[in-house]
Amino acid sequence: MRIGKRNFASRKRNIAGLCAFVLAGVIGVGAYAFTASNTVPAQSAGGGSAAVTGYTEAGYTYTFTPSGEETTGVTVLLTGEQEPSDVEVALTPATPTAAGEWTDCPTANISEVKAKEYKAVCEFGTPIPDGEGDLLSVTAVSEGKVVIG
Repeated sequence: MRIGKRNFASRKRNIAGLCAFVLAGVIGVGAYAFTASNTVPAQSAGGGSAAVTGYTEAGYTYTFTPSGEETTGVTVLLTGEQEPSDVEVALTPATPTAAGEWTDCPTANISEVKAKEYKAVCEFGTPIPDGEGDLLSVTAVSEGKVVIG
């Protein structure tokens, strides 16, 4: 009788081992199926450096209303290595602090005068009364748009 009991216990162990093996296989296939569905988009990474040079204001001229009491625009000459993609100006009584004090010069009004010298023609949306425009501020970038914070 003992022999029969041992065979039964041995079969139990074999069945338990087989179940564990099958369960491990099912879990493995499930994990593979889950990870196989993950997709990662193509990405790029890199580094580099380039010299950053500024623009130098090389002159400016104002345009006025017929009475000469208000300034309607300014033409600014800039020198630099590259043509500006965007130029903004501010004509204020003190250092401009708000984005609303700046005027964007249309890209169509930016042109190369001669090698490394560029002209930007800017028209103020509202004429600036005499005495309220004592400080001309100019900002320019060679790529993208000027962002006033």
